[in-house]
Amino acid sequence: MHTSLIDAVVFACYEPPTELLDRVATVARLVDRVYVVDDGSRTLDPSFYRYLDACPNVTVMMKPENRGIAHSLNLGFSAALAAGARFVMTLDQDTVVDEALFDAMNSAVDELERTRPHAWGAVGPGVVSGMRYHRDSSEGLRPTPEIIQSAAVFNSEGLRSAGLTDESLVIDAVDTDLCLRLRVHGYQVFADDRVQIAHPIGSGGSVRILGRRVSVTHHSPLRRYYITRNRLVMFRRYGRRERRWFLVTLRRLVIATILALTIEDARGAKFRAVVAGIRDFLLGHSGPAPSPLRSSIDAEVVDGIAVVLVTHNGMRFLEQQLASIAGQSTTPDAIYLVDDRSSDGSSEFVVDYFATHGRIPVVVVRAPEIRTSDLYTRIAANFEAGLRAASKYRYIALSDQDDVWEADRLAMQRDRLSSGRVLLTVGDGMLIDQDGVPTGTRLRDRFPVPAAWNEATSAERMRLLLRHPMATGAAMMIDSHLVQYATPVPAGWLHDRWLSLVGAAIDSIDVDDRVVVRYRISPSQVVGTRGQVDKSGWEHLADGGSRPLLAARKIGHLSGRLRDVADGEQIRAELSVHRVLRSYLGNRRREAA
Repeated sequence: MHTSLIDAVVFACYEPPTELLDRVATVARLVDRVYVVDDGSRTLDPSFYRYLDACPNVTVMMKPENRGIAHSLNLGFSAALAAGARFVMTLDQDTVVDEALFDAMNSAVDELERTRPHAWGAVGPGVVSGMRYHRDSSEGLRPTPEIIQSAAVFNSEGLRSAGLTDESLVIDAVDTDLCLRLRVHGYQVFADDRVQIAHPIGSGGSVRILGRRVSVTHHSPLRRYYITRNRLVMFRRYGRRERRWFLVTLRRLVIATILALTIEDARGAKFRAVVAGIRDFLLGHSGPAPSPLRSSIDAEVVDGIAVVLVTHNGMRFLEQQLASIAGQSTTPDAIYLVDDRSSDGSSEFVVDYFATHGRIPVVVVRAPEIRTSDLYTRIAANFEAGLRAASKYRYIALSDQDDVWEADRLAMQRDRLSSGRVLLTVGDGMLIDQDGVPTGTRLRDRFPVPAAWNEATSAERMRLLLRHPMATGAAMMIDSHLVQYATPVPAGWLHDRWLSLVGAAIDSIDVDDRVVVRYRISPSQVVGTRGQVDKSGWEHLADGGSRPLLAARKIGHLSGRLRDVADGEQIRAELSVHRVLRSYLGNRRREAA
C-alpha cells in the first residue's frame, strides 16, 4: 500500500461515466479506504460497480433514491470517521486523478500538520481548470474562505468540531457552507497554488462581450434554482462575518445570473428557476426543490454521451455495429436500446455484449405501441422514445443496427457540439455493401449538400433543407436540448428528416464533411438510401398519393408547428404556407451548386 497521510477518499457519484471505475481503482492503490457513494443513479446497469470487487479496500454504497451530494458526502464522511480516518479527501466522479495529485495533496497536509496542527480544517488545489483562487502569481498554501470539495482534504478534527455537510442544501454551496463553518469554529481553510486539477463546471464555454471573454456554465434550470436559493442562504449566514467574500461572491452571482437569463439557452425556464429560488429563500424553504418546480423546469443534464440504438431482428450485422460502438476513442456513458419486437434475440444480445465489452450500461426502453401501418411513423416513434429517455445526457448519438462507426465518431461530433453554437451536427458516411466492402460512394453523393451551404443565410438553409434531405440519422449527434423542440415527431415523418428541419428552423444545425460512419446498403435495409434518392419533396409526397390527408398534414406541420419554433422572422417567412408549397413541393429538382 502506498504511504499516504490521506487515509480515506470519498467519491460522490450520480450517473457516473465509465471512466470512474478506472479512477477509483487508481485511488484504491494509493489510500487505505475508498468509499463510492452512488446517489440513486437511475440508468446504471446493476453490474456497473462489479469491476470494483477486485479492490478489497473499496466500499460501494448504493442509495435507493437521489438525495443530493451533501447526503452522499455525509455517508462517506461518517464511514471514514467511524473507521478512524484522520484526513479524508473528497472527489467528484469527473475529476481527473493520478498519483501526482495525491503526492501534492499529501505534501500540503504534511506542511499544515507541521506548521498549523489543530488549526486547519480543509485544504484543496489552488488552481481549478486554469482558474486561481488568488489573482497574484505567488505559490504555496494560502488562507481562503472556500474551496471546491473535489480533491479537497478535510481534517477529521475539524469535521467533528464543526459538523458535516448541511443536507438541506442538497447540491449547491455544500462545500462553501462547510468551509465557512470550519472557519467559524476556528479551523482555517487553505488553497495550495502549487496544485491544480481539471474539473468541469456545468457544460462550460465562454462568450465575448464588449471585447472581453466571459465564462458561462450552461447550468440546467434546476441547478440554477439551487444556486440562487443556496447562495442567498450563504449570504445570510456568513455575509457579515466574511465581508470581502460576500462582496466578491455577490458580484459573481449577479453576473452569472444575468448571463444565464440573456445568453444561455432555456432562458425562460432559468428565469422561473431564479424567481423560485429567491421565493423559497424568503420563505425559508430548504431541502429538495418542490415537485411542481421540478416539473416546470428541466432536470439536471449530465455532461456525457448517450447512444440511442434501435433494433429489429438485426442479428446478421449487429455485432459489427456494437463492436464499433464499444471501440470508440471516447466511450459512451450509456446505451439506450429500443427493440421493436425482435424475434431473433437482438435485444438480449445487445445487453449481454456491453456487459462484457466496455462495461457500458444499457438501458432498455420499451418500444411504443403504435397502431399504424406507416413505417416512417413507427421508426420515428422508436427513436423518439430513445431520445426522450436519453435526454438526461447532453450529447446523444443515433445508431442504426447494421452500420459500422469510425473509431473517433463520438469524440469528433461531441467536439462539434461542445461550443454550444449548434444543437445538431451530421457527418458524412462511406457506403458499404452487405459484406462490408466499400462501394466507392458516400452518403453525400446520395444526399448532396449544396456548395453554397456554408455561405447561405439561415433562411436559405431552411429553404435548401425543405427541398431535399441532407442529414441522415445514422451520422447524426444532437444536443439533448433539441429534444424539447423536436418532440413529439409528427406522424408521417422520419425522425432524422424532422430533426434536421427543426435544427434548421432554430438556426442550430452543423454539417460536417468528415466520414463518421460506414453506412451499410443491403437487401434487408428497411429505409435509407435505397429508393430514397433523387426525389424532390413533391415526389416523396406523391409516393403517398393515396394518402392526401397525410400530405396535407405535412404541409401543416411545416407551416404551423415548425414555424412556431422558428428563430427569426426570415426563417418564419420561409415557413409560410405559400413558400413551403414553393420549396417543399417544388416539382423540379434544383441541382446542388
